[in-house]
Amino acid sequence: MPLTVQVVTPEREVTVCDDATFVLAHGIEGDVGILPGMAPMLIALGVGPMKIEEGERDSQLLLDGGFLQVKDDRVIVLAEYAILPEEANAQQVSDRIEDLKRKITAEAEDEHAKRELARQEALHRMLRM
Repeated sequence: MPLTVQVVTPEREVTVCDDATFVLAHGIEGDVGILPGMAPMLIALGVGPMKIEEGERDSQLLLDGGFLQVKDDRVIVLAEYAILPEEANAQQVSDRIEDLKRKITAEAEDEHAKRELARQEALHRMLRM
């Protein structure tokens, strides 16, 4: 039986897949691979990509924060932030990284900028794949 995958943020439902064969997500304690028939689990998500394999087709999205629950071959993600690669512009991401690095250098204790930088760098890596 395949996995059903649902990703939701406070702003929108990002993706729904009813026939995933494998999901790879980045938790705060490391990457977690999910296959059909796995035992229930709940993990806290870090900044990083989530890969969904559907037969011959793979898709990715970048997640930041939130939780992933696995139960009865359903993967439900409640994320603070999610973006699909096609929603991002590589040049804008690179420019934003440079802006954030300058801001962090000027204001060393800006935790929001540091988190945004981590998000943008992860997105940049995902776009280069």
